[in-house]
Parts: sequence; structure tokens; C-alpha cells
Amino acid sequence: MHCKQIAEQDVLERYLLDQLAEQERDEFERHYFECESCFAQLQTALAVQEEVRHQRPSVSKTRGNFLRGTWVWTPALVTALLLFVVGTWWYSGRRRQNSAPVALQQPATNPAPSISPSSPSLEQLASVEPPPYLATTLRAVQDQAHEQFRIAMQNYSKGDYANAIPGIRAALKVDPKALSFNFYLAACYLLTGQTDPAITFFRKTIALGDPTYSEQSHFYLAKAYLKKQDVAGAEDELEATISFHGGKETEAGEILRQLRK
Repeated sequence: MHCKQIAEQDVLERYLLDQLAEQERDEFERHYFECESCFAQLQTALAVQEEVRHQRPSVSKTRGNFLRGTWVWTPALVTALLLFVVGTWWYSGRRRQNSAPVALQQPATNPAPSISPSSPSLEQLASVEPPPYLATTLRAVQDQAHEQFRIAMQNYSKGDYANAIPGIRAALKVDPKALSFNFYLAACYLLTGQTDPAITFFRKTIALGDPTYSEQSHFYLAKAYLKKQDVAGAEDELEATISFHGGKETEAGEILRQLRK
């Protein structure tokens, strides 16, 4: 799959609407992990979905309609489309700028990092503790997706995140909108150093519109951006984390304070 084919066949839009066949979805995911342009467009689209839900709480009552293709042409959605077009251009430029090491963004005459020597380094601030997972039995007979996820999370609980990934991906193919599947797949990618796919699936978790994993997703997104030395992106996600006033508020606030010293 290549960029021209993606544009001509509306692959990105159909991916967001969960309308791709399994083979197409796999080919697109392999492509955007290697293509900076398509990756930036996907991140922008997911960010726009999240922003629309934030601005219009009533949209959350019909959560999932956006992905299933039930469109209502309201001014808010028209605005969202305009945001997507402009945002794609803006976000792509911003990601290219922010993807460079922080030291390179400083003036040549002042190469010192923004964090003082006495403060934790970016590498230290980006360190990640695995999100906790508590195995639960939802029903006597598990469906195929949840059984695959349960088995994969046995590896996760042992700290074997790399071997948990295939099982979670298999579960996600059966149920692409499952919050826990998306969140823990993102966590596994982050914990194995695969930052870009981690960002994608944390964004997707947030875009699904259910607040269950939203705070944690924003927090670990901040960690992913710190690993990429994208301080601006990390600060945005830390601020979003704090806005939930949940269990990650104090830790996010301290990291933000260190970054802004």
C-alpha cells in the first residue's frame, strides 16, 4: 500500500470508520508506521475526533456513530472537517519540527537543555511504569476476542510485553473498538520502545470517546512524546491529564513543573 492509493481510495477515512477489510487494515497500519506523512494525517484525524467530542458533549451520547459512518452535517462537524484539512498541514509540520532532538532546537550559542542540571533528565522523566492490569472474568463464556486478550495479558502480567502484543492485536481485529484492547496494546508498544505505534493506539483509545482510559492515555501519551524529545507535545498531554483531576494529576503536575523550570 502506498500514499497515492491511500488518498485515491479514502483508506484513512475508511480506517477511522472501521470500514476496512482485515487485510487492508493490516497493510495500512504497516504503511503508516513507516510513512511520516500518513502517520501525521492519522494523528491529526484522531486529535480532531477527540476535540469534537470535547467541544460538543452531546456527541458522546451517540459515541461510535462517527466511526460507524452515521454522519449528521451540523456546523460542528463541518468545522471539524475544516480543522482536519488545516490540521493535517499544521500537525505534519509540527511533528517534523518536534521530532528533532531538543538540543538541536536550541540556539547554537546556547546548547544547554531547558531542564536544569539539578533536575531530572528527559530520559528520566520519560521512564514508564507499566499500567496496572487486574484480570477479571466478565462472563462464564468468553467470546473469541476476550479470550485472546485474556491469554495475551497473562504475558503482560509477567512483564513479557513483546509477546503480549500479537495476542492483543488478534483480539483487536475481532473487536476494534474495545477500549482495553487499544489501551493495553498502546502500553505494550510503549514498554517495548515502539513509540509511534504507542502514540497511535493511545490516540485511538481517547478518540473512542469513553473516559474510562482517557486520563491514563493522555498521561502515557506524554511519556511517549518525552521519549521522542517532543517537549511541547508532552506538555499538552500533561495538561490534559491534569484536567481530569484523577489519580495521575499529582504525578503529571510534577513532571510538568520539572519541564517548565
